[in-house]
Amino acid sequence: MHYRIGNVRPHEESEVKYVRDPQDTRALQSGDVVNSFDHVYEWDEDCVTIEMCERWRQLGDPSCDRALREIFNNPSISVGKDLLKTLQDYAVSAGSVEAVHEFLQEVHHPPPAGILASEEEVTLAQEFFLDNSIQIMQALLHYSLAGGFASPRIVRTLEAVSYLVPHVRHTPHDTARPELADILANITKASTDRTFSRLVETFQFVLEVMGCGSQLPPPGQQDPDPARTATVSYLLPGGDGWRSAVRVRLLHGIARWRAEERWSKEEHVDVGVPVSQEDMGATLAAFSTIPIWCLHRLGLPPAPAQASAYLALWRHVGYYLGVSPQILLRHFRDTCTADKFLVTTALHLFSDDLSPPSSPSPPSSPSPPPLPPSSSSSRTDSDSARRGTILRGPTIPILVAVSNRPPLHTSLEYNIALTTYLLGPALAAHLGLPPTSLRTRLRMHALLLVQRVSHVFARWYPRAGWREARRTVLREGMIRSVWWNLGLRRTTFRPRTTVRDVDGAEGEAGGSAGGDIAPGVVEEESIRRDPARARVLQKMWKEVWMEMVGVSAVAGLAAIAVAYILYTALGRNVHSVLAVD
Repeated sequence: MHYRIGNVRPHEESEVKYVRDPQDTRALQSGDVVNSFDHVYEWDEDCVTIEMCERWRQLGDPSCDRALREIFNNPSISVGKDLLKTLQDYAVSAGSVEAVHEFLQEVHHPPPAGILASEEEVTLAQEFFLDNSIQIMQALLHYSLAGGFASPRIVRTLEAVSYLVPHVRHTPHDTARPELADILANITKASTDRTFSRLVETFQFVLEVMGCGSQLPPPGQQDPDPARTATVSYLLPGGDGWRSAVRVRLLHGIARWRAEERWSKEEHVDVGVPVSQEDMGATLAAFSTIPIWCLHRLGLPPAPAQASAYLALWRHVGYYLGVSPQILLRHFRDTCTADKFLVTTALHLFSDDLSPPSSPSPPSSPSPPPLPPSSSSSRTDSDSARRGTILRGPTIPILVAVSNRPPLHTSLEYNIALTTYLLGPALAAHLGLPPTSLRTRLRMHALLLVQRVSHVFARWYPRAGWREARRTVLREGMIRSVWWNLGLRRTTFRPRTTVRDVDGAEGEAGGSAGGDIAPGVVEEESIRRDPARARVLQKMWKEVWMEMVGVSAVAGLAAIAVAYILYTALGRNVHSVLAVD
């Protein structure tokens, strides 16, 4: 199974260059047709070269880092604090603080032309997200997070700060390759609950930058405030979406600081800056481009205008997340360049080579011949050798964390099957995902088919009021569900307690403890229940589904009646002809 990225010139199979090692990209020329992890694309000026990645790998977020180091002596002091509010209060109380004022001045400016999303783009992106929310959230969970965050380079940072994965200590000679059963045996309920909580926090961020958190009616009211609905202002300074993006950026700054300290203690070879521009750019692509890819794979391709608007919204958000404006303007200017950015950056990130940059050496065979079908087993064996690196990553912990939870209570095997399906066989094999049973795969496809029903109905049903009611329920229902899963809490993305190494006999499996919410944070972030609004939403959701089922039933009966009438009329005509003969 091959996935075409962008326009690929007509070519023979023998012309395709199979590339898995980023060093081999040095020999590629414009016009070459490349296959990496079953993604076929044409190498051109929009592709990311290894030299560009090595340069981005040395760049972090200087203005954010300077501001954080100005007010905190070490990252542990930041635990439990609302970082944005802390910086704003410090700027007022301390007077002239150059680093803090520089950062706040930067984030309080709207994005420059070419990055700033328009009102029309934001509105279209929001509608597109809500109409495809089930598929997009699945793509983010199973591809962007479970798959994309398994890059060896990103795993090193995740391990250092124990985000989605427990921190483990490795020696330079540690070559043990754990099997899936070993990983499952070391995943405790406590670590699973922490992983689930952080996943839900990530989804809150996604929903807030999509406007779901800023368009809720005040408690006691039945309808959203029209002044806050479908407007770009929530993504501009002072808006809810803007606050979420800046808070996540500051949280990344703390993670970068912690990772640097841990790496220095563990005497890691310098391979770049944690949470670098390469990492941030790839993460932005994972949230903006991968959902579009997955919709194509699910047979629900978006219209070009929808994909462009969705990218424009995330490009705008990326500016406040700290992604370099040069990267945004060059590689996120349209969907075609964003596709090339993602597929070529992923090739570099998924390289198992974590050694520091070195001078280029001409590869002896930059483009090995295409592998025939009979060689697939040997390729799988080669990919399986990477299981040790990947199974240390977040893939399995994420899938364990979301398994057997409401509303679907899907099994771990089901979630592995869905992740494999969305990633594609080559990348899934590279990640070392185990095979699943035919029964599980059939169940997965059946559930995906059921999920398409409302999507197809919305596309053909002409009543606009039904679509708006469905969007309202999804907009409010998803964000309220997130807060419910967080324990009636709306996170402000505060740093958690520092992860520390402990002996196996004293702490949890994984060799670390900590990573918890600081005391008092739950109370500060708690929100009030709104049972009256919940009843309204339940009623609206029931009406939406009843209308869909009713219209579908009537349409089905009408189709059967028309078919019967045509069949009867045709039978009479045939009988008349035969009678005359």
